[in-house]
Amino acid sequence: MRLLAHTAALALLGLPLASHALDGVTDPQGDFLATFAGSAANSADLDVVAATVLYNASTDTFTLKATMDGNVGTTATGLYVWGVNRGAGVASFANNLGLNGVRFDRVVLLNANGTGTVAGAGALPTGSVVISGKTITATVSGALLPSTGFANKLDYTFNLWPRNTTFAGVSAISDFAPNNANFTATPVPEPASAAMLLGGLGLVALYRRRRQSNS
Repeated sequence: MRLLAHTAALALLGLPLASHALDGVTDPQGDFLATFAGSAANSADLDVVAATVLYNASTDTFTLKATMDGNVGTTATGLYVWGVNRGAGVASFANNLGLNGVRFDRVVLLNANGTGTVAGAGALPTGSVVISGKTITATVSGALLPSTGFANKLDYTFNLWPRNTTFAGVSAISDFAPNNANFTATPVPEPASAAMLLGGLGLVALYRRRRQSNS
């Protein structure tokens, strides 16, 4: 919210806007792991190109959204694993893949058939996972992801790695997003804050119209 207010202020002053990553991360196309046992040519739906996590504090709900390079479900044995670091995350891929930045202490498993599970907490309710073309989205209650150390759920960090479950171990993993790091969730603005933002954007538009009229 502070970033959005800052952006509106810059626009009001006519100053150039900086580039900010508001919507999670992007990931290079075709960056399959060298250890992946599957066929890269036939696994576009296991190649992450974008990943986003939104957190709604008023409903204590996370929305996990991923966009792949191909239509989700092309690989029937595809599995989309979201690693979540809730405060006690460990680098489980440090020894076998050399990835020290991917840290997690719970995983959310999303299947290509539209079902999902939070490991250690149970299956997601029917309808929680939505697949649309190249995008797979899951709604996860924060109650299924209790803190293991972080005071605020906006401090949680995430990483996404698809798998082809035909294979075993790390050879099943096709990609990581980000490649060797985690990213944080984007907060969903509270209704009052959203109203203030819209009001501020309206003032920006009015200012610009007046400026154009005077010129």
